[in-house]
Amino acid sequence: MKKWAMILLVVVVSLITGAGYYYYNYIYSAPEAVEGRELSETNSAYEYLIVETRQRIATTSYDYKVLINPVGGGRDIGLSAGDLKESDVTMGVARYIESLNEDDTLGIFMTRDTDTDPTYEQRMTFIEAVDPDVIIELRLNSSEDVSVLGTSVLYDDEYYDYHLVNSTLADILEKSVVTKIDGRAEGIFPLEAGTSDYVKLSHRPAAVIRLGYVTNDVESAALRSETYRSNLALGILDAIGQIRNGEGNTAESAVQ
Repeated sequence: MKKWAMILLVVVVSLITGAGYYYYNYIYSAPEAVEGRELSETNSAYEYLIVETRQRIATTSYDYKVLINPVGGGRDIGLSAGDLKESDVTMGVARYIESLNEDDTLGIFMTRDTDTDPTYEQRMTFIEAVDPDVIIELRLNSSEDVSVLGTSVLYDDEYYDYHLVNSTLADILEKSVVTKIDGRAEGIFPLEAGTSDYVKLSHRPAAVIRLGYVTNDVESAALRSETYRSNLALGILDAIGQIRNGEGNTAESAVQ
């Protein structure tokens, strides 16, 4: 009996110390453990990203936070035309939004920053961790009519925020981007059910911008250009600046 008791004690101690070792290495060695690896390889990598993001927010004085959700990633390439992939374009534009932001008080956060496809639950957890003032989702568009081109923005017409109405956010976003790229505005439209659960379920000012058509030769060629992608990002940053300065504030509009 004593022999079995000793074996049980050894097993319990091993489990406890092993768990402690894993926890220590997860918290204090995570950057080295996940550096250069795909987020899809392990859930703990994305969990670390969330922990790191919370620490970044806690130690930085952001006056305004914007979450960028570039759709697709990993095996989910989204819409495509030849070597042009929606997941690559949205990721490229998102990276430009982050790198071209020169305002230290404006926090830009991305639900992914590599070619990976975080799950719905992971992205929603990340959104809650950031608690952004605005969410902007990046997408492309397609049509059976290859002559169709342009930029459009979708918004949640069921959500209302006293300070920023989603339709106003969509309007500012489209005008700013189209002006920057000298493009064609298709308009702003209410978001259809199932189009973007991140926007519908986030309960925050949010919009989905469709940056262009992969099915149009002229626009798909432009979307391959790094200069064009950076201009799309600059247009989005300009829109964020306008929104942040209160141009979509319904309270101010009512006073004027």
